Amino acid sequence: MDIVVNKRNLEVLNESEERYKNLKQRLKSSFQQEIYYKMEVIKILKEIKDNEYYKLDGYRTFEDFIKDYHLARSQAYDYLKIANAIQEGILEEAYVIENGISKAIAVLRESPSGLKKSKQNPIKPLRFQLKTKESYDFYKSNAKFTSFMMHEIFENQKDLINKLLKKYKQLKG
Repeated sequence: MDIVVNKRNLEVLNESEERYKNLKQRLKSSFQQEIYYKMEVIKILKEIKDNEYYKLDGYRTFEDFIKDYHLARSQAYDYLKIANAIQEGILEEAYVIENGISKAIAVLRESPSGLKKSKQNPIKPLRFQLKTKESYDFYKSNAKFTSFMMHEIFENQKDLINKLLKKYKQLKG
């Protein structure tokens, strides 16, 4: 069985291929434009949040502001993570443009770069019993001062610490 291809069928095939190539090129171009627009949105959101410009319109919180712009809270905060990572040098804007928002977020979640810093102090708190209720009440109500005072004495008056330690050991006997 011989297949005969006529000129009209080839023209339809070529037109379809050309149309397809044109559509792919337009799609690629649209995606590139879209990422540039998203990068602009990222920069704008960061500036608005950092400078609290949303309060100028009477919004109490940044979340209230983004609700009016139909942005999901998670999306807005993902954008802010990217903006902060770019500012801190963890990510480059070119990487986000080349690889997209989703990949940039995935990189930030996987990286041990310190972007998610723990709010917990790595130094464990001291626990000890005080002799009187009065001293307990004072130190409890002035915890930050107590921390400052103990640090200052430790750093600048070690002779006082040694003197008190010697006295303590003598009393303990």
